[in-house]
Amino acid sequence: MHLPEHGVLFAGDTIAASPVDGTVMPGVSNLDRPQVLADCRRLAELDADVACFGHGAPVTSRAGRALRDAAHGW
Repeated sequence: MHLPEHGVLFAGDTIAASPVDGTVMPGVSNLDRPQVLADCRRLAELDADVACFGHGAPVTSRAGRALRDAAHGW
């Protein structure tokens, strides 16, 4: 769910954050890797300020940038 008026993205299980270091990564329960990578990149382009995930801590500032930066390494 994207709430552009609030700058918030709820990514569910599509994207996760590592509990160890907060690294943003594709959700591990997705079976179609090419599709989930495409979905992650599309969500990154929404340019949200805050991103919340089904697993791991949220990104609380400049989330769109963090997601785009992470997407280049996927």
